[in-house]
Amino acid sequence: MNECSPILPQGINKSCVLDLKEIKNIIITSESAYFTSLANAASVAQWKTKLQTDLSVWAPMGLNDYDPTTDDPNIVTMPVSGRKAITNKPVPSAVFRLMSNYCDYKELLNTLKGGTYRVLFIDSNNTVWGTVTSAGYFKGYACTLNAITKGVPLKETQNNFTVYANFLNYDEFESGYGVSLSWSPTIELTENAPVGLSLVATGAYSLTPGTIDVQINTRCGDGYEDLVAADFEVLESNGLTSPAVTSVTDNDLGAYTLTVQKGSEPESLATGDYVVIRVKKLSSTIVTHISSRLTINA
Repeated sequence: MNECSPILPQGINKSCVLDLKEIKNIIITSESAYFTSLANAASVAQWKTKLQTDLSVWAPMGLNDYDPTTDDPNIVTMPVSGRKAITNKPVPSAVFRLMSNYCDYKELLNTLKGGTYRVLFIDSNNTVWGTVTSAGYFKGYACTLNAITKGVPLKETQNNFTVYANFLNYDEFESGYGVSLSWSPTIELTENAPVGLSLVATGAYSLTPGTIDVQINTRCGDGYEDLVAADFEVLESNGLTSPAVTSVTDNDLGAYTLTVQKGSEPESLATGDYVVIRVKKLSSTIVTHISSRLTINA
């Protein structure tokens, strides 16, 4: 748009006076997640694929509160003429106070550390708000996310589980679009989300015979039993060949002994090696249970 040739707004829907609704929840996605059309963005099946298979979507149980923290525009006064001018378009930001629990929030503390994600807003009309690209793709607003705790529980209990969002582009909000849904995104996304598990080491890695003891619980719940080696996924390592959980001993009540090895002819990790693992339990292609990450240092 040429600002020296201003364009007049055109058209009006005189039958509609509709205020923006409060945000009731947010949806966090990976930076690369998108829907190829607005029709797909309205499809509960498309959302479930991203939630249960791609693992590119996550939603909390809801919001207790939120505050926009966007700066006001910078208004300057010309020293001679006294004319006022707006010199910037502040990029939006917000703090969201989640409806959560300590165990789920701890997962956010360990993951939302300033990386780039996308966030969509759910309002009280079950409309999902995001941005539309020139190719017609619908996606969330790009932002960095930080989950930061004050450590000591607050007296204002509704403010304990905070996520800070600093958006990256003002232009994405100018391209904002609301997709009206015939289903409740909070209910569908939380009801169909993989069950969260906690995974913690209960002892150090033993070079001989290459094992480590862990405890696995449903988050804030009881021990989770009957996992097998195929339920464990290696996410990272220090460049090891074929790192894997090669066998699992179920010691009952969520206690396991994991054999963690490397190489085509598996052998124990060497001093200085590390692997990052998690539980990722599948039913066909659908993820039914997923755990926090655990770094194993040899």
